Amino acid sequence: KTTDGFVVRLFCISFTKRRQEQVKSNCYARSAQIRKIRKKMVEIMTKEAGTVQLRELVKKLIPEVIGKEIEKQTQGIFPLKDTHIR
Repeated sequence: KTTDGFVVRLFCISFTKRRQEQVKSNCYARSAQIRKIRKKMVEIMTKEAGTVQLRELVKKLIPEVIGKEIEKQTQGIFPLKDTHIR
């Protein structure tokens, strides 16, 4: 919920990043890591959306500022790439 009273539904999608020397084409996170990543995603999205008005939120969504913040914060849990907010 934004500060000017709008209720906004945000959806986040992200993909795991392969290690530098990895040979396999896919890379999976464990279920405990996925739970931690989801919790951190929800925490960041609610913090970012709850402190601004709808106009500023749209300005944050266009250049993918929130997605980059999620990638940065979850780097310690599991490296992510292509994080997008819908």
